[in-house]
Amino acid sequence: MLPTTPFPASALGLADPRSWPLAGAVPPAPRLAIVGSRAALRRVLAVIPAIVEAAANLGYALVSGGARGVDRAVHAAALAIGAPQLAVLPCGPDVFYPPEHAALFTAIHAAPRSGVLFALAPGTTPARSVFASRNTIVLDACAAVLVAQANLRSGSWSTGRLALRRGLRTAALASSPGCADLIASGAHSLALHDDPAATARAVATWLSGQAIRSAWPADLAWLHAAFLAAGPRGLGVDDLPDPQAACAALLIAELRGLVAESLPGRYHAIA
Repeated sequence: MLPTTPFPASALGLADPRSWPLAGAVPPAPRLAIVGSRAALRRVLAVIPAIVEAAANLGYALVSGGARGVDRAVHAAALAIGAPQLAVLPCGPDVFYPPEHAALFTAIHAAPRSGVLFALAPGTTPARSVFASRNTIVLDACAAVLVAQANLRSGSWSTGRLALRRGLRTAALASSPGCADLIASGAHSLALHDDPAATARAVATWLSGQAIRSAWPADLAWLHAAFLAAGPRGLGVDDLPDPQAACAALLIAELRGLVAESLPGRYHAIA
């Protein structure tokens, strides 16, 4: 069991009398939450270290939920480069969840400007209902949220939906059905490149608030205009007047990194 002190919700600017057990420290703002599926795709896990490094280079501390998959990759990547971070767990300090991450949580507690925050008091048992509360605490602690992978109706998807409702800066990698739905609902769309550095550059551009210069060539201007008109719902081949020309144009645009296929046959503009 890690030694803890009470951490008041008011320290996050909340009008809430609660406090949570905290082992270590809450890292300084700004903080970026990166969340995603427990059964994460290899290509998603492959880009997490580069994303974490890009966020840390911009002065962001990292926050995630300590779960398997994407969360674990975020915490491990932050430890590897010494980036300040916070793990928010759906359990008490005497019952680690998941139990196989005990060494990871101990390492986070020992790292500078980092900590482990517990959503439950000592002596309580983790329950499914606590996961939603844990995700709310994650959002309370952060200025921005990146959903790396999500299934529809999943916890990561719900976290992204709540972030959008709260007006938090929210982005999603075009990697999965849940992320596609978040993008269609207004999340900033980020391409999942095979080159981790390219994905990290896109994340850094989003976090820094830089305007993205349009890289659309003149021969694809008509397709760019169609995406602008479609808005966050994106486009499918059947939405365009000439399906054959649309297929060819979408393939060229995807190869140039201008669009991403977030669902089979459904595309969203990246640039």
